[in-house]
Amino acid sequence: MKKLACCISLAFISIIGYAQSQQDIDSMLNRYKIYLLLTDTSLTHFENIPPVNEEGMWSDINYENNQPGYWQVADHLRRIRSLAMAWSKENSTAYHSEKIKRTISLALDHWNSNRYKSKNWWFNEIGIPQIMRDIIVLMKDSLSFEQLNQSLEVLAQYKLAGTGANLVWSADLGLHYGALTHNFALMQQCRDTILSVIKITTKEGVQPDYSFHQHGSRLQMYHYGGAFLLDNVRLAWELRGLWLAFPPAKIQVLTDFALKGWQWMARGINTVPGTIDRAASRLHALHSADIRNIIPLLYQLQPDSINAFKNMLAVQEGKAWLQGYRYFPYSDFTAYQQKDFSFFLKTNSIRTLLTESINEENLKGDLLNSGDGYFISNGNEYYDLMPFWDWEKLPGITNFSGDIKNKIQRQKFVGNVSDNNCGLAVMDYSLKKDDQTLRAKKFWASYKDITVALIAGIKTKNLTKSAFTVLDQCRWQGDVTLNRVGNILQEGLHNYDHIDWVYQNQFVYIPLEKDSIEIQLKNKTASWSEINKSESSEIVKDKIFMPLIIHSPANTASGYVVAFASTPQQAEVIAKNPSWKILRNDSICQAVWFDKKTVMAAFYKAAKTRLSTFFISVNKPCLILVSDGGIYASDPSHTGGAFSITINKRIFSVALPPDGTTLKIR
Repeated sequence: MKKLACCISLAFISIIGYAQSQQDIDSMLNRYKIYLLLTDTSLTHFENIPPVNEEGMWSDINYENNQPGYWQVADHLRRIRSLAMAWSKENSTAYHSEKIKRTISLALDHWNSNRYKSKNWWFNEIGIPQIMRDIIVLMKDSLSFEQLNQSLEVLAQYKLAGTGANLVWSADLGLHYGALTHNFALMQQCRDTILSVIKITTKEGVQPDYSFHQHGSRLQMYHYGGAFLLDNVRLAWELRGLWLAFPPAKIQVLTDFALKGWQWMARGINTVPGTIDRAASRLHALHSADIRNIIPLLYQLQPDSINAFKNMLAVQEGKAWLQGYRYFPYSDFTAYQQKDFSFFLKTNSIRTLLTESINEENLKGDLLNSGDGYFISNGNEYYDLMPFWDWEKLPGITNFSGDIKNKIQRQKFVGNVSDNNCGLAVMDYSLKKDDQTLRAKKFWASYKDITVALIAGIKTKNLTKSAFTVLDQCRWQGDVTLNRVGNILQEGLHNYDHIDWVYQNQFVYIPLEKDSIEIQLKNKTASWSEINKSESSEIVKDKIFMPLIIHSPANTASGYVVAFASTPQQAEVIAKNPSWKILRNDSICQAVWFDKKTVMAAFYKAAKTRLSTFFISVNKPCLILVSDGGIYASDPSHTGGAFSITINKRIFSVALPPDGTTLKIR
């Protein structure tokens, strides 16, 4: 009798457990449907989707297309998803429309009968299953038994494999496939796999500095890192309070990634090519930092950080701003945020990889990440400007004319020092193409509304034309003023022996030496397909502003200042009354003094020198910042260890970190 009672009790517990698991599955799938409908934008354009023929095909889709970057055939399923969204929304004119339902049914049957395949594995194993998962979740109660089973077979094309974002994508698919097929063991396996990726690592994924790597040690913050953050936040939100809920420690990693990494590498929603690598060649990609849709989910996941997330949302909406200086040593990336503008710099070293060009994307971007720097105020400076660029002349780089392929020679001494308010970045710079070479020491010091860029130790060999440094290559917005208020430049190519300053769109550019200057103001035509075969070949137009320093072979040092200025009048005042002083600019030391109180210096050798009001000596190459009584140092070579720094006879014996981070000495 006792055995019977025990068996009945266990059976009852099992039934309750199954019922609870089933209830959790229903909650999870319902939450995902809510998420899809809340974040969807297809309601405004589904009416533009043409009708299908009786075979369920769209006449404007090339079903023979096999472009690896943007596989046009996938538009077939994307359109079904858009129609399913509109059909499922109560405020849509297509809500439960029989006509729309028939189109969905015909088109879905066509795909399930043909099972199109791309030559790019990602579409077959991730991209197509993702779209099909969404269609199933939206339409499962309205699909026939055969349609549901066939659609589940397409979803089952996923493979639980990969690293970083790819692994999250595949496990996310497995989790939902398990939910839709009531496979609790698979759901547990996939959820645990997802959790295994949400961690700090020096391999692919979230780095110790909260940048994100994919495809090796390559910064992919808003590309693969975007998928990582958006999908994991959404998954955590789907599973909150359920038997597969994410542990608090994993939520904290996502929180820190968003607040300490994500929001710093963009001005609001506007980012720069260095954060997205090859994806910079895609239309609208410089708005990839936009996560306004998921920030409210973070409120619910991490209520203790709700004020920080509300501020982040305000920043993304342009109602607030970040203030400070952040360096990401694991990715060679600098972010300087001020009220009126932001400055972003992407360098490379032996510790990070050069930009990639795969799937016929990023066809001209070989010089990306080679010290290209971007000044953003209104967000239109670089947005969708990539097709119009002269890719030999990326903003901020030093270069010589010729083929850009395989030109960058990565070096060890690349790094940064800061007090989180202002800071200094350096790059041991080397280009080589055949027998032509260029070497230099490059230095960027950012303080208040000013960035001083120094170039020293310029050495060239066998160049057929002069080397040059690009002060900027941005969208031409409004009047361009040269040297004095009211002196407006017109479209064309302008060459000068030297200039005092040039102003455009709230930034003033001030050369520091009597170098020759070239200013290009051009109306240009281009097509996106020139830089990305998956994009449109339609001819589009835009305008470019590009000032350059032309380096004389006789000069081994140069430099310039970029400062925020709200008007040409303010630009003129800044140029005539500099708040900076160049203390030294050679191959041993580069140093600048701001407001007679903040000194930033790069030492490329053990040396002793006078900097402003004090003497400083170092026993090894390093970076030094002295500001408001604080002394900060770092080792850009990422070697670390014992350093001796002497300031006015006072010796500081310190152990600098081996990861390039800044140590506060005093």
